Amino acid sequence: MTKTDNSVSLGNIQRAEIGNNEKAALVIRIHADSSENTTVSGASVLVPLPINEGTKEIIDESNRCGPIILNSLTSEVGMKNRGLAPHSDMTGFNWSKVPVILVEMGFLSNPDEDRKLSDANYYQAKLASALADGIVEAMKVQHIPDT
Repeated sequence: MTKTDNSVSLGNIQRAEIGNNEKAALVIRIHADSSENTTVSGASVLVPLPINEGTKEIIDESNRCGPIILNSLTSEVGMKNRGLAPHSDMTGFNWSKVPVILVEMGFLSNPDEDRKLSDANYYQAKLASALADGIVEAMKVQHIPDT
C-alpha cells in the first residue's frame, strides 16, 4: 500500500516506481469515479494500452487480470459492471514496468453510491473482500514469465 492516510503525498510516477522496485505481480490502483450525471453508477477497471514495444507483456497481464477482478467485485457486491476501459494517457500506467490496473469502485457523484462508499463498517469491507477474492483468482491464472 502506497498511501495509508491523507497525509501521504505520492505522485503517480512515484507509485509506479514502488511497484517496479518491488517487482509486483500486479499493481492495483483503487479509485472512486465521478460524473456530471449523478445517476451513473457501477464499477469499471482501467487497463493500459501499448505505448511502445516494451509494454506488450504488461498489457497482456493487465488485461488478463482486470476482468477477473472486475467480475468478482461486481458479482459479489451487486454493482453494475461498466467493463474495461483501455487508456494510454495515464502516468501511473505509462511508467509501470509491471502489470497494473485501476479499479473504479463506484461513483462519488452518485448520492446512493457515495453514501455506500462512506460506510466503512459494511460496504467498504464488502468491497475489500470482493476485491481480495478477485485478486486471488487473478493470481491463479496470471502468466508468470520464465526468468
